[in-house]
Amino acid sequence: MIVIPSLVYIVLCLLVAYRGRRTHLGYLGSFLLSLFLTPIIVFVGLLLLTPSPENVEIIYRGDKQKI
Repeated sequence: MIVIPSLVYIVLCLLVAYRGRRTHLGYLGSFLLSLFLTPIIVFVGLLLLTPSPENVEIIYRGDKQKI
């Protein structure tokens, strides 16, 4: 009876970790943080604290390019 809610919680944590894979926390950090806190809180935090794509610079073969 407690197995299904636990699996749903783990799947939500994995989805949040996938969203946070390219942040400073990384995949594992986002996963562990969402396990200890709730995945919803970590997801909102990731949305608020990650920069928007137009503000990110990519360094490719020594050249700086704006996305």
